[in-house]
Amino acid sequence: MNAFNRNPSTSAARKAALQALSFDAAKDITSAACVPSGAACTARIIAKSDFVLCGIVEADAVFRSRKVKAGWKFKEGQKVKKGSAVSFLSGNCRAILACERTALNYLSFLSGIATRSSEASKKYGKWKIAATRKVLPNLSDSQKRAVLVGGCLAHRLNLADGILIKDNHMAAIIRMRKCGKGKAIALALSSFPRSSFVEVEVSSVSEAVAAVEAGAKAILADNVSPAALRSIARAARKAKRSIIIEASGGITLAAAGRYLKAGADFVSASELTMKIEPADLSLEIDF
Repeated sequence: MNAFNRNPSTSAARKAALQALSFDAAKDITSAACVPSGAACTARIIAKSDFVLCGIVEADAVFRSRKVKAGWKFKEGQKVKKGSAVSFLSGNCRAILACERTALNYLSFLSGIATRSSEASKKYGKWKIAATRKVLPNLSDSQKRAVLVGGCLAHRLNLADGILIKDNHMAAIIRMRKCGKGKAIALALSSFPRSSFVEVEVSSVSEAVAAVEAGAKAILADNVSPAALRSIARAARKAKRSIIIEASGGITLAAAGRYLKAGADFVSASELTMKIEPADLSLEIDF
């Protein structure tokens, strides 16, 4: 499963977080009018729900950029109980207020992903559920890290990160070469060295066998029923025992178990990144 367990870039996540801060806090007109420029204060970030923590990388980058000191009481991946102090802050009061929303947005959103991923991992086993490339713009590295923190697979981070021949690639080949699906699969795979790790999207037994025989190391059974997946898995593993089988295509986390039992090595689900309940946190200034 190592081929699907990518390591998102923390430097890219920090850069995106600073861009988010520059958009939100380019000019805090309220604090500039109400809070003395030299006033210093302390503050706390408080958990208002239970969750698995993620987002420290981004939140810490935001605070550091405005010279706010943040002392974190938990590490990413740890469970946080409602009422716990997640971080203690000190610095210029205007700076803390400017960072507040951006930092909390990252902490709440990414902790929500880590929490859902942790639930899925506990239910089905570590690395049995994977994220997809359905992520918010400029947040791929952050969201995929949160998935890993929760114990699920990150999968591909971008189009340069792993070879996946999808149905539209084959549709283009079929149109240009005027051939059938099986031939298109073989032609697509011939574009890469035989030793390359190539995954091919399939939706039938014949397509799965064609992909395996042409040298695919993994197949993605897309938009098929558990019963159809069972037939695909049986035929694919008869042709090549080591083939890795991914199931995807509108599969909910609740239904993932049926696909794992049918023969999938893992299931990819957009729910991990796109259908989450953010953790509830607040920043409170100490008076």
